[in-house]
Amino acid sequence: MTPKNFVYLAAVAAASVLLAIVSFAATNQWSTGQQAGEKLLPGFSPREVAELEVRQGDNAVVLERKGSTFVLKNRDGYPVDVAKVRSVLGPLEVAELIESKTSKAERYAALELEDPAGKTAKSRLVKLTGAKGNTIAEVVIGKQRAEAYGAGKEAGTYVRKVGDAQTWLANVELGVSAAVKDWVKTTFLTLESDKIGRIGIEIPGEQALKIERPAPPAAKEKDTKDAKGKKDAKEPAKDAKEATKDAKETKETEEAKTPPPAKLAFVAFPPEGKKLKDAGAAETLARAVSSIDLEDVRKLAAPPSGEGVSTVRIELKDGPTATLRLRRDGDAHWLSIVVTGEGEAAKKAAEEIAARTKDWEFRIPAFKAEAILKKRSDLLEAPAS
Repeated sequence: MTPKNFVYLAAVAAASVLLAIVSFAATNQWSTGQQAGEKLLPGFSPREVAELEVRQGDNAVVLERKGSTFVLKNRDGYPVDVAKVRSVLGPLEVAELIESKTSKAERYAALELEDPAGKTAKSRLVKLTGAKGNTIAEVVIGKQRAEAYGAGKEAGTYVRKVGDAQTWLANVELGVSAAVKDWVKTTFLTLESDKIGRIGIEIPGEQALKIERPAPPAAKEKDTKDAKGKKDAKEPAKDAKEATKDAKETKETEEAKTPPPAKLAFVAFPPEGKKLKDAGAAETLARAVSSIDLEDVRKLAAPPSGEGVSTVRIELKDGPTATLRLRRDGDAHWLSIVVTGEGEAAKKAAEEIAARTKDWEFRIPAFKAEAILKKRSDLLEAPAS
């Protein structure tokens, strides 16, 4: 090889290495700008926050601090799940800017960092306000990048500060929502379905439906006497240990003999000659009313009444009685509850439910409303052609 060729090849090799370095720097996902490693909100402390607002398109939630907790300011003070507030403020406090991204507005949408006010926006605006009404921060939250730190590790989130064109990948997972249901305890009514003894459903313009759980057969007097005789005939236990063992075995035997609760059944329904589409429809209804989640909530001045209101009355054995009232408001289904109880245990259970539901009306999913408000025609098989 001539010296001239050697110099030429060396120059080509050096150029190739330089090109590779430039290419790597341009494409390496962890190349950072001069501000990388700084806090997203320098000096921020969650204790400063008196109000937290999240906006996305036409949706908004405003959370207001009340002592050590938060309430929904734009929902008349409905209680917030404080753990969900911490899951947002905590990551915001420690968030660091890891990777600089685009500063061009036309490219924001790719990171879901476009203007949050747009009706179809996927971005969310988080505004933090202090006790004196001062704005602590306004941050646009974008989409998350899964496994930002390698396979099986935590995700990062794209962010940008309002008033700053630069976008960033932050090193925290920020799941922020402008939906009410994502800030509260969504299950507002829970009943033990196997303790439901009766259900009555009244829909305006429809025949009422009644559901009952048959009472277990009464114990025969002879069986009771025989059982007592056998007990009397037993020899006294030799010692306390043996007596305890016998008592435990007797309890386990009795529990094993205890039959499961009778299945709920429709009263005087279906009509003679008709068949139910689902033999377990009564139990299905019981399960539908035993656990209900909300999508939204609003203050209620008085229990709704009138032609557009359907009523569901649920009676629990040795428990409270809950009366649900459902109505339509546009495309939304709203439900309110009045609960009463007789006896110490039933009153206590009623008070616990009332503490969560009194004076509130809850928007529930359409599928749940349809599962509860069954008409007779919904339950019967079509006649054979």
